[in-house]
Amino acid sequence: MMLGLFILIFIAIRSIHYIYHLNFSGDQASFSIKALEILRNKKLVLIGPPISINLGGRQLFQGPATYYMFLIFLVFGKLDPACASYLFMLFCALMIIPLYYGVKLLLGFPYALVMLVVYTFTPYYINYTRFLWNPTFQFSLIPLLILLMGVFSRKKSSAIFLTISFFLGILLQFHYQFILIILSLFIYYFLVVKVKPTWIILFFLGIVLGFSPIIIFELRNQFYNLNTAILFLKNYNRLDRPGGQNTSHYYISLSFLFILGILALWQKFITFIANDKKRFLKMPFYFHRKRLFFIFLISLTLVLFVQSAQKNFRRPQTSFWAFTENWNYPAEVKVYNIIKSTGLKNYNIANLAYDTLSLVQKYLLKKDKVDINYDDYWHNQYLFVINKDDQYMNNPAYEVNTFKPSKLIKQWPINERFTLYLLKRL
Repeated sequence: MMLGLFILIFIAIRSIHYIYHLNFSGDQASFSIKALEILRNKKLVLIGPPISINLGGRQLFQGPATYYMFLIFLVFGKLDPACASYLFMLFCALMIIPLYYGVKLLLGFPYALVMLVVYTFTPYYINYTRFLWNPTFQFSLIPLLILLMGVFSRKKSSAIFLTISFFLGILLQFHYQFILIILSLFIYYFLVVKVKPTWIILFFLGIVLGFSPIIIFELRNQFYNLNTAILFLKNYNRLDRPGGQNTSHYYISLSFLFILGILALWQKFITFIANDKKRFLKMPFYFHRKRLFFIFLISLTLVLFVQSAQKNFRRPQTSFWAFTENWNYPAEVKVYNIIKSTGLKNYNIANLAYDTLSLVQKYLLKKDKVDINYDDYWHNQYLFVINKDDQYMNNPAYEVNTFKPSKLIKQWPINERFTLYLLKRL
């Protein structure tokens, strides 16, 4: 009953103005295109998307688990980005179940309740449980890791420990930030819990198995990723980093497990005080700790609910993570429907709002098996341009800058800020 209520609240909060909050932009479209290729070509891949940092065009690749997770939700969502993303949100809601039982096994019922409140109501976690992406996939699977850890705390078997380490390897595929969590759990299990020293073999074996696609890729390609990582370290000051990029996604999984760690330390402190009768008697408020906990939980819930209400109950003009104001997924859909309605064939698209290659439009076209030359901006007869004014030819992007001479054929308002222009090459 209680878990069902949390699941319903979780879904309800995230469903408010869902389509306007939805982030389906460059990365999501790019990864969806790759997942679509895997589906249609029926050919598995060993590497996933590259990290955002590069060195003169050389990239460091993550695991392929990202593409396969995209594929799962896209297939069940009939390749529709909004439907697939909403299914992912429902999946995150169901993760309340393993989260609750995992924390309950590790720390007890009160702490499980606190983690459910944090997971359900915190605006930070609300934002990152509404759309498809590799860091959000990693975060969505953390409750399963916590459940495995909870089961292991009650039954310390080698099989469960190997399963935990195997799962760590899978989670590492999504984002390399997870290395910090792996190191933390290594310290926790071998220095705090003090599992058998020989189990260090199981720990690394499981990670290797979970991370095996990348390892196979490395063996087949002269350790490309390893050599790239070494180059990055040697040339740290020369790395190309995307300017102005929001890095808050680096801390989703880290922060959530950090909160769990803080609760674990608090539990140890409470146990220590309770076992020392002299200290216990000198701190009378511990006689009322159940009442104090109830007050704390209600206060936490109210604070987080108010914060989430302020951010979610009013319809946003701009989607989460958008690189420009007044742009969202409904605007992308409107553009796509206009382009389809023209019936043109030899064209391409340039979205000067934030993505000149218009990857979202390219995914929608490929989803519907529209046959155009997606990468050619030199020989297309028509060009659709999304821009805030009619000065698009002043943009240095080659997608429009090379489309000369040309003339304007038609234009359509998309919203109060952006317009879709149709140009014809002369």
